[in-house]
Amino acid sequence: MKRSQVFILACVPMLILSLWALIYDISWLSNVAELSAYFILLAGFYRKLNLKSLNVSLFLGFSVIAEILGFFNDTQYTGLMLMFFQMASYVFLTREAHRYTERETANRFMILFFLMMIGANCFFVYRHFQELESKIAGIVEFGFYSLYYLNLLVLVIVGLIYYLNSYSRKSVLFVTLVMAIVVADILRDMSVFYLPDTSVLLLKSFLQFSAIILAFKFYSTKERKLKLINLV
Repeated sequence: MKRSQVFILACVPMLILSLWALIYDISWLSNVAELSAYFILLAGFYRKLNLKSLNVSLFLGFSVIAEILGFFNDTQYTGLMLMFFQMASYVFLTREAHRYTERETANRFMILFFLMMIGANCFFVYRHFQELESKIAGIVEFGFYSLYYLNLLVLVIVGLIYYLNSYSRKSVLFVTLVMAIVVADILRDMSVFYLPDTSVLLLKSFLQFSAIILAFKFYSTKERKLKLINLV
């Protein structure tokens, strides 16, 4: 078994601890478990990570700061600061994926499929904001959420472009990571504005934990083209 796989398995107890803490409403313990996962995975992947790269170091740095702010997420302003550092980390995740995208001439079917996917994402984001508008208190908070989801939309678009013109293991990891991030963020809004249910929080926490692991896998995986059969 590879060194990195051993450290991924070492994160499983942290995941179980995080979910257990959410069930019993011990938020600080859940934050400790998620924060610990970063250091466990860093110990397992540091040989494969190019920590001199800004995209790697700043993504990890901003993500850890966001996790630390989670301990003090009891006011509106702390919550917005947490989202700001998450948003900043997504910028460098997007920059890393953009490095591997190439301009290629696509056929009409691929262009149509791409436009349909972008249109669907824009529609769902628009509908989500229509629902949030009545829940969010002020214009500043609404503007901040707008910027945050615009950032997510860019992340999704880059992920689609990267996946459609790459067919590599790294692109598969990235598009899976993006889906985990987006769904986890939507579930976060559900738990805050609509349905503060334990099952929603558990699924959000599971996806966030999965996203941490996928991010380390993404940054440590080299870009290698795959045959289509290998994607199945």
